[in-house]
Amino acid sequence: MLRRLRPRRLPAAKNDGSTSHGAEQVEGKSIPDQGRGTEGTTSKQAQTSREDGPAATNQRIVRETTRIENDEEHDIYSVVFLGDGKHAVSGGKGGRIRQWRVEDGQEDGTPMNAGNVVFDIAVSRDGKWIVSGAALGHVPAKVWSVESHEKVGEMEGHTDHVQVVDISPDGSKIATGSNDKTACIWSCSTGERLLTLQHEGALAAVKFSPDGGLLATAPWDRLDVRVYNSEDGRLLVKFPIGVGSSSNQSLAWDHDSKHLYTISTDCNIRYLEVSTGKTLSRWSLRPGDMGRDGRIALPSNRRFIAATVDSSISFWDSVTHLKIGSDIDYVGDKIWSIAISENYDIAVSHGKGVTIWNLRDVLPSNYFDDSAQHSEGPREVGTTVPPTWVEPSDENIADPDKSVEDLQIELAKLRSQNEALSHELVSVREDLQASKISNEEKDRTIDGLAARVDQWRRSDAAKAEELAAARKELEERRRDSQELILVREELQFSQSQTIEVRQWYDEQFRQLKSIVEESQRIPFSVQNFITKADARAENAIIESLQRLNETVQRSSTFIAGCVVHDFQPRGTNTTEEQISSVRKITESIGQPLMNRLRSDSRAEVATYLPMAFRAYLTYHLFGIISSWSIENGQNQLIREIYKLVRELESQTISGRWRSVTYASIPHTCTSDPDMLLVSTISGLSDVVVAAGCASSASDAHATISSKFLGQLTFILAAAGQLTKTIMDALSGDYKVTVVSPAESFIGSTMEVEMGDTGKSQTKPMGRRVLCTTQLGLSKEVVTQSKVGSNKKNTVTVTTVVKAKVLPG
Repeated sequence: MLRRLRPRRLPAAKNDGSTSHGAEQVEGKSIPDQGRGTEGTTSKQAQTSREDGPAATNQRIVRETTRIENDEEHDIYSVVFLGDGKHAVSGGKGGRIRQWRVEDGQEDGTPMNAGNVVFDIAVSRDGKWIVSGAALGHVPAKVWSVESHEKVGEMEGHTDHVQVVDISPDGSKIATGSNDKTACIWSCSTGERLLTLQHEGALAAVKFSPDGGLLATAPWDRLDVRVYNSEDGRLLVKFPIGVGSSSNQSLAWDHDSKHLYTISTDCNIRYLEVSTGKTLSRWSLRPGDMGRDGRIALPSNRRFIAATVDSSISFWDSVTHLKIGSDIDYVGDKIWSIAISENYDIAVSHGKGVTIWNLRDVLPSNYFDDSAQHSEGPREVGTTVPPTWVEPSDENIADPDKSVEDLQIELAKLRSQNEALSHELVSVREDLQASKISNEEKDRTIDGLAARVDQWRRSDAAKAEELAAARKELEERRRDSQELILVREELQFSQSQTIEVRQWYDEQFRQLKSIVEESQRIPFSVQNFITKADARAENAIIESLQRLNETVQRSSTFIAGCVVHDFQPRGTNTTEEQISSVRKITESIGQPLMNRLRSDSRAEVATYLPMAFRAYLTYHLFGIISSWSIENGQNQLIREIYKLVRELESQTISGRWRSVTYASIPHTCTSDPDMLLVSTISGLSDVVVAAGCASSASDAHATISSKFLGQLTFILAAAGQLTKTIMDALSGDYKVTVVSPAESFIGSTMEVEMGDTGKSQTKPMGRRVLCTTQLGLSKEVVTQSKVGSNKKNTVTVTTVVKAKVLPG
């Protein structure tokens, strides 16, 4: 299938090589948007303005982009250009190799059925042959005719599937890389295996050099790149990529066959020099990123580099290694393969389609000057130019015109010369034997002297070892004595601290004991009066709680009704800020309610947005009020004292102690009302962004601050009043309660939210809770009982107000 994109008018490239970083969404993908022309300008008008004179030099036309889509609904793993640049060949998961016309994106000829997943494709430079590699099963590499689309040969010999292939520039050899940890070189004409190169892992890439004399390989799970002589299979150099890097992905040669580019899953491009085995330069496409799939390709003039990371393509100057042009992004699609033709078309296989761009419309024009000389690329500071490679000469090449008789005569001459040299060698050996006998006596004398010297040296070495051992022992004793001094000082310091802590605890205990003794002297009538008075405090707590719940319900409905008109369906335009807001709010209101809130329907968002506001405010206010609880406090000593009071004393005494302590200890969570207000507005802003009713959290924050500041201030004030009322109660420990999302419904502590009819819904026994919409209230009372001569305190927990919930 073919889709064409309408031409757009773009500004001319800047002199510094930079381009705009905007992007235009087309068919769910992102293409470079380097500036738009006047609205409504047609391609014909734009072409006319281009030819009208100097004013038109600031405008240029992006030629129509070709998009090829696989009608088999399978991913396309590989795409290459034929030598003429007018045809592209693709292969993928569907197991078929197909040829396409670049001009209109239509298929040329019948598909070639490879019978398995096609993972890699290579074509000969003369455009006659196609070689394919499979990704599954024991399937050999196959050779196809471009003209007839018929299979003409197979490369049998690997014991596992062949996943990467390449053809030498002269078309005489084929290289294959297999999952059986070998790379093989084959004769293209006979199919004979010429060389087998053993590796320690499955092959990720094989690539012939431009002159065909070298073959570069890269295993998947090994941290090295290797270069072999393609004629005899000698390993010339091995480049260690480095410990901690990920596996290799793609290789590309420079024009001189002496330098190599590689990209690995650590998102780094490395420029390697074959003659020295050095990494001349290295730069990162995404600093700090790991585990990303990448591909690399160079045009025929080697002026720039195209590199991919997951779903985007970036372009880099091959000399300065600086980024040029704009990225091409394919949102939601993984890029499997890229290729650049002689016409500077770039083919990108992403997902189930192939898109072809002309890079003259993307990059500055100076990168397409084929007359410019190739650069040898950057080198390390201080390195020298590599030695010139020796070319074959007439002196080391045999004369093909000589007959067999002439060669036999030359061979006889060489044999006679060899016999003469052998006789001379025998006489030289006899002379050496005679001199050896005379030298043996001298050697024995020298050996005797050497033995005596060696004996003296061993004696001196033994003495030196004894001295070193004595020095080592003395040093160890010094270290031990220093460690003992430090341990003694630490022990003394610990003892002094222990005494101070004990004295402090004794003082606290005496104060607590005096308070308890004083409280025990309170007449029973006074305690009875306090209990009756505190019974009225429970009614005040319930009224404050109900007033807070009603305020939250009204405010949530009002705010949701004001912001829901800004709702926009998300589609595929989800931003990083929206994802961050969803993540933060999900921690408060739970995933089930968030899934319903993230709807593309305005009606559903209008239904669930008030629920989300109520749920967030309920959980947020619960955290504020609960921060006053002694059990949640950070002061360990106060928690222990309160525990002791509840174990020993009556509810009146423990409640009085708690009330006094509440009023005295600091609470960092609620000490600054302005910070509480800001955090509340920030949470509501995240709900608005997650629901798609605002483009950014800053916009939502500004809207809520300007319109609903008074209502939110009143809600926080009501929460503070409820906290103070709970703090003053003596007859029990009152605590607000909520139900966590996805918790099972329990009728004794929970109540279902009222429906539109005002009647309570059926209790959803056994179902999960969607969220809490109103705070509940529980009460803990200390009850004293006497067992013999001992007092025993027990804590009774009762539900005063059930928390209201929505069933899942």
